[in-house]
Amino acid sequence: MDDAKAAVRYMLTDFIDNVLPAIREELVLRDLALGKIQQPKIGSTAKVVVGMRRSGKTFRLYQEIMAVLDSGVSANRVCYFNFDDDRLRPLSATLVSDVLECFFEMNPSARTEGAYLFFDEIQDVPGWDVVVRRILDTEKVAMWVTGSSSRMLSEDVATEFRGRSISYELLPYSFREYLRARGEEPAWGQSLDSRVLGSSLKKALRGYLVEGGFPAAQGLDDMERAQLLQSYAQLTVARDVVERFGFSNAAFASSLARTAVTSSARDVSISRLDNKSREAGYSPGRATVTQLIEAFEDAHLVYQTFEFSYSVQKIRLGGLKLFSADPGLCWAMSIATADGLCFALETAVYLELRRRRLSGRLGDIAMLKLPSGKEVDFVEGDALVDEVSTLVQVCFAMDDAKTCEREVSALREAMARFDREEGLIITFDDERDIVVPEGTIRVRPAWKWLLAE
Repeated sequence: MDDAKAAVRYMLTDFIDNVLPAIREELVLRDLALGKIQQPKIGSTAKVVVGMRRSGKTFRLYQEIMAVLDSGVSANRVCYFNFDDDRLRPLSATLVSDVLECFFEMNPSARTEGAYLFFDEIQDVPGWDVVVRRILDTEKVAMWVTGSSSRMLSEDVATEFRGRSISYELLPYSFREYLRARGEEPAWGQSLDSRVLGSSLKKALRGYLVEGGFPAAQGLDDMERAQLLQSYAQLTVARDVVERFGFSNAAFASSLARTAVTSSARDVSISRLDNKSREAGYSPGRATVTQLIEAFEDAHLVYQTFEFSYSVQKIRLGGLKLFSADPGLCWAMSIATADGLCFALETAVYLELRRRRLSGRLGDIAMLKLPSGKEVDFVEGDALVDEVSTLVQVCFAMDDAKTCEREVSALREAMARFDREEGLIITFDDERDIVVPEGTIRVRPAWKWLLAE
């Protein structure tokens, strides 16, 4: 048996003997639902979980494995394998097939009874999608797959795999999951109006905006956490951008990634990013900057939001904002500033809107630039028919009269334009209703809105 096959057998055995018994003690339940557990069958559909590296995809698979075992399935029918392991490199095009055959050799009854396959970080295995499709078509299995690339389900995936998978996006911890990991989560349905509870939640929210939601970063001191999160960004750029897409200038890619992450919740433009790159000694050109930003989004390092418009072309040519995959990641890579918490709060709100959205169509979460020059931070709706369902402003504090007037007037103009009777302002701690001629603007504290059911 060659070294690669020996490594495969060792990893399969180690999971059952050592990893599986310890999972329950370390598991923080995630709120991302993956639907009903499917029963193994020939011709099944894969469930694909995508998200940035280290955001918790592996433990979400563990959570699903626990659910499978709790339903009465024996452990010898469960195959978990992590393809992002240095012992496997260079990755062979036969690796997925080798893993499955080795598993069936060790557990022959699983082939006839039906196997539950959990393939982690599979995206770098050459031709993985073709092999997975063959397995789905010829073996009695139920399958879950994770990867750090959104393109696992798009143009880079073989045509025959499309339509045979359902995708789910996993972000780092939400505020509720952050509290859960700390043992401080309020019960579902519990009133949040208690002053004592409100005080503790405000304190926790401030911590969340700084620390963020990457599971392994929880409980670290400031220096340790910053170094860890910066290493996550560097790893993502190296493995999921430079290596995968073949960008020749790794130093520039790393520099632009830092700029993109630290620009979270700020207005940017491709031209401005290109000019800033030239000032730093690089001459990438706008086309390269655009390609890299899209590669960062593909790797879930940052997300783009565009100006709300009935025209997709106008969306692409109009305003642009970037949002980091996690408020703590942005904080760890930024120079400390007085308005850092403001941008972190807006980032947290965007990510929560992203978690809650029901579809992935372009423009579902957008920003709105009004004819008067005012702006609304987030709108949810359908740009193709020029309809909006939700209008959201984010403002750290509403104490200043001019700030209050700016936020309210922008919402009023947007409410009138889209015939909406309600707008929302999310703040750090303010709570009240503002009645205006167009309807009602609800001001809500972020610590309460982020925990809304």
